[in-house]
Amino acid sequence: MPKKISDNTVTLFVNGRKYENWLEVSITCTLQSLARTFSVRSTRSKEDLTIGIQPQDEVKVFIGDDLVLTGYVTKREVSYSASGISITISGASKTVDLQDCCMPHGMANSYKNQTHEQNLKAVCAPFGIGVVDQVKSVDRRNLEFAPTETVGAAVTRYLQKNGILLTDDEAGNLVIAQAGSGGNAHDTLELGKNILEGKRTQDASKRFSDYVTLGQAANPTSELPVSANHLKATARDPEVRRARWFVKQEPGNASTEILQKKAEIIKDMNAGESDTLTYKVQGWRQNNGELWKVNTKVSIFDSLLEIKNIPLLISKIGYSLSSAGSTVELTCISPQAFRLLEEKDSKTIGETSNLSEIKIGSGKI
Repeated sequence: MPKKISDNTVTLFVNGRKYENWLEVSITCTLQSLARTFSVRSTRSKEDLTIGIQPQDEVKVFIGDDLVLTGYVTKREVSYSASGISITISGASKTVDLQDCCMPHGMANSYKNQTHEQNLKAVCAPFGIGVVDQVKSVDRRNLEFAPTETVGAAVTRYLQKNGILLTDDEAGNLVIAQAGSGGNAHDTLELGKNILEGKRTQDASKRFSDYVTLGQAANPTSELPVSANHLKATARDPEVRRARWFVKQEPGNASTEILQKKAEIIKDMNAGESDTLTYKVQGWRQNNGELWKVNTKVSIFDSLLEIKNIPLLISKIGYSLSSAGSTVELTCISPQAFRLLEEKDSKTIGETSNLSEIKIGSGKI
C-alpha cells in the first residue's frame, strides 16, 4: 500500500520519547560518506519541548513511517536575540564514531589476508556498528593503520586502495555497497513538471587524453633482467582534444592484464565524474509515496541542460524543510563514475578516483 504523499512529519525518538513539529529540517545522505547527518530547529515557547534531548543521546529519525537515520545527538545549540529563542539539535549516524575515533588503545591495528567484510567487521566491532556486505567479494586484502589514526582515515585509505564503495544505512550500519543497488526511482526528473531548480557542472580538469599504469612483475628466480619486469598499460580518452597525461605507479606484483584494466577504469571514472547535475524538487516523496533515496537511478528530461532520457545515479540527497516548504536536493552523476564497483573481477582490480598521481600536461580542454 503506497504511503501518503503528505506523510512527511519528521520525528525524533530519544530516550523513549517522540519529538516533532520542527520549523527547519536538514537530513543529508551521501555515497562514499561514512555517516549521514541531520539537523532540526525549533523555537522556545513557554515550555521547551526539546529539553529532554541532550548530546550523546541515542536517536532515531523518521520521515513519516520511514526510518532514515539511527545514531546519536552530537550537538545541542540554544541561541537568543530580540526576536526570540532558537534551539537546534544536530546528529549523525552511528558510523560517525568510525569517522571521528581511533581504535581502542592496545587493540590490533593490522588485519591480514581477510575479505572486505571480515576486515570492516573487525574495526566496527568495538563501536557496536554492524556491517552489511552487498558485494560479497571473496577478495582477500590487508587493512593496516597507525594507533593514532582515526578509523575513518584508515577505512577511507582502504577504500581508495581497494576500490570499494562504502556508505551507511538507515539502521546505522556500515554498508559495502554496489552502485545503483537501490534500484530505479519511480519518478523521472522533468523540466516543467517537478524540477524547481537545476544546475549542471561540466569540469574537465581531471580528464586526460592518455592514462598510463606502471607496474613490476615478480621475478623470484632472477632469470630476467630487472628492466624486463617493468610493465606498462595505457588507455586513451578520445573525447579529450589535446595531449594530457596521467601516470600511476601500482605497488606490489602486477600483470599487464591487471594494469590494463586499471588504466581503463581510471579513465572511465574520471570521465563519469566530470559531469554532475544537481536538482531541487518540491516535496520529499515520489508519486508512489516512496521517499527519494540515494544510490538509486533516475531518468532525467531537461532541455535547458541538454539531458534527454538519460539515467543517472543519485549520489547525494538532502531533505530540507524551511519556510519555503519541504524540498529535496538530488546530486546526480553517471554510473560510469562507479564502473569499478560493478567490475566482476574483484580479485584483480582495486582503484578509485582519489589517487596519488603524476600529471604531465596542463591547460583547458
